[in-house]
Amino acid sequence: MINFTVKSLIALVVTSSALLLTPMRSDAQVNINRLAQVAKSCQEDILSYNYYKRMGFNTTTINEYLKNSYTQQQAIGSCIFFRYHYSLILTKYPWLNSTGEILPGYPGSVVVATLVNLFDSTDKTSILDCIANQDVSSQECSLTRSKISNGISFRDMGRDLNRSYKVNVCPSCVVAHNEVSGSREEILKAFIKWFFTLEKTQRRELISLLGDGEQAHELRLVIIDESIAAGKKYWEVRQGVEEQEQEQRRQELLGN
Repeated sequence: MINFTVKSLIALVVTSSALLLTPMRSDAQVNINRLAQVAKSCQEDILSYNYYKRMGFNTTTINEYLKNSYTQQQAIGSCIFFRYHYSLILTKYPWLNSTGEILPGYPGSVVVATLVNLFDSTDKTSILDCIANQDVSSQECSLTRSKISNGISFRDMGRDLNRSYKVNVCPSCVVAHNEVSGSREEILKAFIKWFFTLEKTQRRELISLLGDGEQAHELRLVIIDESIAAGKKYWEVRQGVEEQEQEQRRQELLGN
């Protein structure tokens, strides 16, 4: 079992509450209500031994990953980025919630969000050509194939878990991913099959987000930038809370 100090747990809980009370500048992009919800869910899940255990990670891997405060901070920061990012996509494209799964336990929305995060704003994704010819081994599919899966089972990842979209937002996706041993080809085939179940208007929206056009590049960049800003805001508020607590202790020592 992983042990955490009472101080660290209180700081985490207070931070999510403080986010809701923090005024934002008029030019700020971060949605504070969304960030507070994400922070609360991350604090409940991402430092929990059982959260990783249900994904099939062994005890040694979990303990190694969560064994010190630095790793814990990394885990919280990554979780906030990924969950805010995913929440933002579902808000912008709410119909994704009802489009089903590419594999049992693996929603198509998670694949979309993963690709949005991993396609660089300057990438030539060729995703439309890849889907059109349906040949997952083709050159047109090479980038999508490399981004859609790491090509290995998550059980073989070791301690580097906080970089994974699926570990942070979709435990059932990790299990589904492991069932096909991380096969890029199988996951890409399932994604293409899922894509053809969508309505034409939905397909067009996804290509406008994942494709090669200037609009797609800009959309992905905006989503990523806001998610990064959300993470920075979280740590800014948390630092402010900790500084207030420290000042309060000083005043108490002085009898004020």
